[in-house]
Amino acid sequence: MTEFLHVALSFPTAPWTALLTLIAAAALLALLGAIDGISGGGEGLLDSLLVRVGLNGVPLLPVALALTLTGWLSCYLGQLLLLPLVAPAGRGPVAVALLFGSAALGALAARAVARPLRRFVQGQDALARTQLLGRVAVVESGTLASTGRVSVQDGGAGLMLDARSDGDTLRRGERVILVEHDPATHIFTVRRADPTDS
Repeated sequence: MTEFLHVALSFPTAPWTALLTLIAAAALLALLGAIDGISGGGEGLLDSLLVRVGLNGVPLLPVALALTLTGWLSCYLGQLLLLPLVAPAGRGPVAVALLFGSAALGALAARAVARPLRRFVQGQDALARTQLLGRVAVVESGTLASTGRVSVQDGGAGLMLDARSDGDTLRRGERVILVEHDPATHIFTVRRADPTDS
């Protein structure tokens, strides 16, 4: 256990350990509903970068988890098994190379995870266009204005969808109607449901 902590908390594995801890905490909070899920659809600087690396239009938390877990594991094993074989004077450059090599492996893992997720999201969007418009949903995020999440019962486990309001700020638990879908960003526009809507 002491050796594990020493490797995990020393360079070059320490940056991966910190990043993996943050991403795992965010994923746990998203599963518990404490934070909104993060998606890669939008028009900001981050979204432009995601388009360049081929990670746009997919849920970012699973992709980030794949990247950091692969990066951490490859860096940890490299530091544990390879670094002791290098002379002390040459360990610094090798450690830096190990950090960048593990980042490259993490990026490959992220792309591998993103590919099937994108197909799933596109399939979900096809379903959304044909079946979900006009349906009643429930706001799941703390508030919903320009961004947020809603859930829709689909006869199974239900669907969690990225959404924005048509003007009103909506609160968790409010009923809304799905009125529009943007296939480019995978975001629904919603309006507050009338009491007669079912």
